[in-house]
Amino acid sequence: MLDPSKAPQTLAELAQRAFVSFQSRPCLGVKDRESKEYKYLTYGQVGLRARYVAGGLLDLGLERGDRAAIISENRPEWAIADFACQLSGVISVPLFSTLPSAQIEGILRDCGARLVFVSDKSQRAKIEEIRDRLPELQHVVVMDEADTVESTLSYASLEKNGQEYFEARIGAFESMWPAAAPDDVATIIYTSGTTGEPKGVMLCHRNIGSNIEGICKLLTDAYGQNGQMPEGEIFLSFLPLAHIFERTAGFWVPMRLGAAIAYTESLRTVDRNLQEVRPTFMFCVPRLYESMREKLLGAASSLPEGKQEKYLDALQLAKKAGAARGGILVGGKPSPGLGLGESLKYKLYDMAVYSKVREKFGGRLRAFVSGGAPMSADIGALFTGLGVTILEGYGLTETSPVIAVNRPGHVKLGTVGEILPGVEVKIADDGEILARGPSIMKGYWNKPKETADAVNSEGWFHTGDIGVLENNYLKITDRKKDLLVLANGKKVAPAPIEMHLAQSKYISQVVLLGDKQKAVSALIVPQMEVLRVFAAKQNLGIEEDCELVKAPAVLKLMRDEIDSLSRDLADFEKVRKFSLVSEAFTVEGGELTPTLKVKRRVVAEKHAALVGTVED
Repeated sequence: MLDPSKAPQTLAELAQRAFVSFQSRPCLGVKDRESKEYKYLTYGQVGLRARYVAGGLLDLGLERGDRAAIISENRPEWAIADFACQLSGVISVPLFSTLPSAQIEGILRDCGARLVFVSDKSQRAKIEEIRDRLPELQHVVVMDEADTVESTLSYASLEKNGQEYFEARIGAFESMWPAAAPDDVATIIYTSGTTGEPKGVMLCHRNIGSNIEGICKLLTDAYGQNGQMPEGEIFLSFLPLAHIFERTAGFWVPMRLGAAIAYTESLRTVDRNLQEVRPTFMFCVPRLYESMREKLLGAASSLPEGKQEKYLDALQLAKKAGAARGGILVGGKPSPGLGLGESLKYKLYDMAVYSKVREKFGGRLRAFVSGGAPMSADIGALFTGLGVTILEGYGLTETSPVIAVNRPGHVKLGTVGEILPGVEVKIADDGEILARGPSIMKGYWNKPKETADAVNSEGWFHTGDIGVLENNYLKITDRKKDLLVLANGKKVAPAPIEMHLAQSKYISQVVLLGDKQKAVSALIVPQMEVLRVFAAKQNLGIEEDCELVKAPAVLKLMRDEIDSLSRDLADFEKVRKFSLVSEAFTVEGGELTPTLKVKRRVVAEKHAALVGTVED
């Protein structure tokens, strides 16, 4: 069953093969609070704990096909819980740890979860708030033992019970994990559609497994020998494991390769963790690279005045060199390379500046991989010139996720790379990107109509994105659907939030923006008559509407309205910035379609000056 010459047929086989083949290698690492150093569980240790947790699930009466949710920040227990689900045949349902209880309730009810893993008392409290309304939820397992209460079970107890379960049933484990079939659903990942109603994407073992094999082939072709990666590879895990990008590429891929996975402490410690872990790979969203660029530019202010100009010149030269290497077009022509004098200067800057930047990333980094949202070609050019490889890719939860990715040594900035091995892509007549292959989802949980709408009879999945395919390189040119993809990779369905905010008596129209931005922003047309009444009561003494929408008292009123109506939203869905527009959006003005649907892109372009200076 564990034939190393063949690709694993299921995630259960992949996990079990890794536990046996790489038994003594470091597997999952976290920073020890006392020593302040990273310490790792070996593959053998992780495999044993996963076996016991799987046994614990069976001991509680869970059966193959039952659903178990995971609500936790990244940590070894998250990974072990997922391994246990795959080994036992239980379907894992990961949820973002930042979701509020109201959204968690809807997802747990929809999937019929019988058990939920939570990390600590804060996540446990969310479940306690909704548990009485979830009759199918029978068990709550708390990872932090100190946060366990009478109505819950500690993670340690679950492991102990699982150990005793298998000790009393000789051979049960050996017959359990091979029972998984390639087309069995391995996980259900909920993603918001354009209507805002969460849809559970069913991914089977074959879906995720085929994507893993395609990614591993690219990595081993570039960095390995004889189809294998050398020992000592470390992936630094930063994105939430509830995100399919991190789940497939930053979790299952290193397991397939026998690499170690180290978890960052938090968003604030990424810089430090990079130097402590010294990773060879890291999967991130563009916002992290934007932050790194901001820090690089900001570092100039701390230098002596005489060195600031040279430092900034070094960064500008790196960007120019990177643009040429990455094939960025300027006026339809390739970016000009460095001249003889610039090449000499570049070598000097590499020793004095660029090498120090690379050391900040640990000094061993083979590549960052970017996904989850579009990345600016300028950022790619800067890092390429610094000698730091960023491989931008593209995909969706429904595609497990990677459809295309830039290959090492073959990067084309401004594109999302070449089509992943095993995936087919074609461009429909209307420009929409269609994908087909074994990585395309099994369907949406309990939503046959939505599944049929997304995947046609020939197996082509409609991505909702517009693009062009040239020489096997895919470029995204537009977004067919209205879903906002923030710079951190989080996806926001604007319509239901807009409808909710419009309940305010002070709001007439609202358009959410934020695609590729740090946070959600909004352009709001107030109910001007109501606003004038408010202004009169406040004795503002402002006659013109265009001036009234700028008044501090009015902006504070609107901020309070937005906040009061946003309590049940996830943090990343909340409007962080807004601006008020005194004139309504109309068909005549071009902001609305004849059926009165908002043309989001037109609104953003028409009010670009306001979008750039919206109030916090």
